[in-house]
Amino acid sequence: MKLEKLKYVVTKVFTQNAEAKTTIVLNEGGARSSKSYSLCQLLILKMLSEKNKNILITRKTMPALRMTAYKTFIDILIEYKLYNRANHNKTSRTYTHDTNTVLFTSFDEPTKIQSTEFNYIWMEEAEEFTFEDFMVLKTRLSGKTQPGEMNQIFLSYNPKNENSYINKKIHSFKDVTLIKSTYKDNTMLNKDYIGIIESLKEQDEKMYKVYALGEYAAIEGQIFNNIAFSSEFPLVFDEVFYGLDFGFNNPTCLIKIGMKDNKFFIKEEIYKLYMLNSELIKNLKRLNLTSKNVIYADSSETDRIQEIYSSGFNVKPADKNVKDGIDFIKSCEIYTKDGNVNFNNELKEYVWQKDKNGNQLEVPVKFNDHAMDAMRYAIWSHCRRRYDLPNVKRLTGNVNIRVLG
Repeated sequence: MKLEKLKYVVTKVFTQNAEAKTTIVLNEGGARSSKSYSLCQLLILKMLSEKNKNILITRKTMPALRMTAYKTFIDILIEYKLYNRANHNKTSRTYTHDTNTVLFTSFDEPTKIQSTEFNYIWMEEAEEFTFEDFMVLKTRLSGKTQPGEMNQIFLSYNPKNENSYINKKIHSFKDVTLIKSTYKDNTMLNKDYIGIIESLKEQDEKMYKVYALGEYAAIEGQIFNNIAFSSEFPLVFDEVFYGLDFGFNNPTCLIKIGMKDNKFFIKEEIYKLYMLNSELIKNLKRLNLTSKNVIYADSSETDRIQEIYSSGFNVKPADKNVKDGIDFIKSCEIYTKDGNVNFNNELKEYVWQKDKNGNQLEVPVKFNDHAMDAMRYAIWSHCRRRYDLPNVKRLTGNVNIRVLG
C-alpha cells in the first residue's frame, strides 16, 4: 500500500524515508521541511499495511512528546478519517491497528522501552538525546521480521549542535541514510511562512543556517539567559492574568501568568496553528475564563479583540513596546515548567538581531516568538497599568528570568 493511493499529499521527504534501505535514517533539516509530518505519515502507512509490527515514537521527555509527535500522529489519523477511538489507549499511550502497536513513550520511562522489541523507532528532536540513549534504543530494534523486511530507526532534528553525537559519530556509521531537507522541500508550506523563514537571512545568519538551510550553526545572543528548572509552583496566586498572541499560519498562543509575592509563574495554555477566532473563543470557554480574567492581546488585531470582547471576555489591547517590555521582563523573577514545551523552546532561541558586521542590535529576531510576545504583552501591560515602572522594579528586584521546568 502506498500513501499516495490513499489520496494524501506527500513530500519528497516522505518518499526518501520510505525508500531508505539502511537501519539508521537521519532526517536533518530546517524548520517546516516536513520531517516530522512525513515520518508520521510513513509510520501510519506501515501500521496500516504491515503485520505484527511494534513501533516506538519517542522524545527525551514526556511533556515534549505529548505536545509534538504524539499529537501530530493522532491529528493526522483524525484528518485522514482513520482514527478509531477504540484503538487508542490513552492510559498506556498506545494505538493499535490489526496486529500492529504504536507506543508513545519518552526516554524518562525506561521500563516501557526495555520491555519491548521494536521494528521501527522514531526519535523526534534527536539532538536532545545522548549517544548512550541512542545505543540503548538501537538495541531494542530487534522485532521479528518477514523475508524482505528490515527494522529501522529514524532520527529527526534541526542541526543546532555541531558537536552533537549525531554529527560527530552517527554521520560516519556505514549503515546510515542521510536525508537533508529545507522549507523548499515542503510543497504544502504557505507563502507567508516562507517569507518569515527567508527573513532570517537579514536578522541572524546562524538562525538562517539552522532553520532555513538546515545546516549546523550555534545560535547565540539569547535575550533571557538565566535559566533554571523546577516543578514547584504555588497552589494559590495573588492574582492571575493572560497574554494572547494571535496567529493562523503561525501559532495562536495564550499564556497564563500567576503572580505570587511579586514573582511570575508561566503556564502555556494554547499554542496552535490555523486557529480561527471562533475556535479560540471555544478554547477560552473550555479553560473557564470569564469576564473577571484580564487578557492582554496583540493590539494590532482590533477586529479579533472586539469579537472576543463581545463574547464576554475581558480582553484588552496590549502595550507592544518591545524594548521597554523586554527590559522590564529581564528585571523580573519568572518561572515555567517542563510542560510549557513551546514556551521553553522559544525562550532558548529568542535572540537579538545582528547587523551585517555581526554587531548585536537591541531588536529581537522575529521568528518563533509567539510565546515570548504573549508573555511580554501580559507582564509589561499589566504592571505598567498598575504601577509606575520604578515601583515595579523595587517590588520585583533586579533578577534575570529563570526558566523552571
